[in-house]
Amino acid sequence: MYSFRSRFIHSSVASEALGCRVMSTPYPGPGWWLASDDNWYPQRWESMFISQTNESLQAVIDEASRLTKTYGEQGWEIVGSSVQRTQVSHRFKDYDKGGDHYFEWSIVCTLKRPLPPP
Repeated sequence: MYSFRSRFIHSSVASEALGCRVMSTPYPGPGWWLASDDNWYPQRWESMFISQTNESLQAVIDEASRLTKTYGEQGWEIVGSSVQRTQVSHRFKDYDKGGDHYFEWSIVCTLKRPLPPP
């Protein structure tokens, strides 16, 4: 014969008297927090962009790596990045004359970190 036990605690004392909160809505999932008004709110984020431009791809990568490491130590994480190579001319009206243009590399990184609950 099997014996089943209840997983519920039965008490004649109200849960508020024991210092327990009465939950009107279930936990919605990771990233949500319970406010003092007994409502759940989603995680809020702050975001920022960093960008670097240089003729040298290695210089762009080195500086972006240094900055993202510094921001990473402050709780920021990279959520997107883009690297682009662009042809640039010093004197636009003389664009067709040889030897006066060069290529420039740029990188833009989007970062985010969670804001603490208000």
